[in-house]
Amino acid sequence: MPSRWTLTLAAERPETAGPVSPAHLHAATAALVEPADGDHHAQTKPYSVTPLMDLGHGRALLRIGWLTDTDRPRLDRHIGDRLRFGSQFFRLVDACEDLVPYPALRHLPPARRALIAFRSPTYFARAGRWYPLPDPTLLYNGLIRRWNTYAPAPTRITESEQKLLLDTVSIASVGIQSGTHRLAPGRGTRITFTGHVEYTLTGTHRTEAAPLFTALTVYADLAGVGAQTTHGLGMVETELAE
Repeated sequence: MPSRWTLTLAAERPETAGPVSPAHLHAATAALVEPADGDHHAQTKPYSVTPLMDLGHGRALLRIGWLTDTDRPRLDRHIGDRLRFGSQFFRLVDACEDLVPYPALRHLPPARRALIAFRSPTYFARAGRWYPLPDPTLLYNGLIRRWNTYAPAPTRITESEQKLLLDTVSIASVGIQSGTHRLAPGRGTRITFTGHVEYTLTGTHRTEAAPLFTALTVYADLAGVGAQTTHGLGMVETELAE
């Protein structure tokens, strides 16, 4: 079943620790969760990862969301292992897992407002172009695609549910900042955004759309939003309200 792993890491050389690039973050995560014989170049992968977050005193936090019901990795078995992030090395000192079943998400108490904090650079891919704005249709459409790719059949989102939600969700307030994010040397940059956006449900069908709105908003904490969530982009924190 889907889950989120919280990993505590200790730097081998804290005095030289620095930012980890998206490419190095992706490579380290893939080494942990992807099978050796897997397709490492697949466009769609069943996990997301946050940036490496500094805890001070040479320690860092990393969260990995596992989205599918099958082949759940047991990252606690890697405690004590040496992990490489480019030129930096860390020891995994702790690993905690929180289970996030799809049926449980479907039965959360419904909400009509959601405050989403975009904690790492975020952008959306739209018709082959980069789109650095928190468009509600792009955000929730992307979450629906990811949900339906990995959720068990009984919990998948129907076309009528999708249309109802996308016709109802809108932005109530926005406070974002744009920036340029480098992926890796020689790999180019993306125009991205961070900040806070409040999404809300409007119209005559807002009550019917609320359960799916709630499920997908909480799912965003696990799956990330937008493009390149396996590289630490699109990390969000969400808060729901009536």
